[in-house]
Amino acid sequence: MRTIDLILLLNDFKKNNRIFVETDDQRLPVVDLEVVDDEIILKTSSKMHGLKNWEFLILLNKKAYYEMPVFYNNKDGQHQLFGFRVADDCLLLG
Repeated sequence: MRTIDLILLLNDFKKNNRIFVETDDQRLPVVDLEVVDDEIILKTSSKMHGLKNWEFLILLNKKAYYEMPVFYNNKDGQHQLFGFRVADDCLLLG
């Protein structure tokens, strides 16, 4: 998924929803992002509170990022983000 597509989709949700990366067995809060080789890499942590939707959108909403694909890391390595779902007032990216 490109960054601009994710931004447009997330704009429809509550600003205080928390952002998580959902893997097979866990939900990890997104705490930051990093740009590496024209890719957005979501940073997660099991020890911190995740970003709220409005905070996440502020980090993402930069014109230079719009065409970059979004990735996340899990135990199997790096995966491209293809969508998300909503559960319990959380946005679960995966």
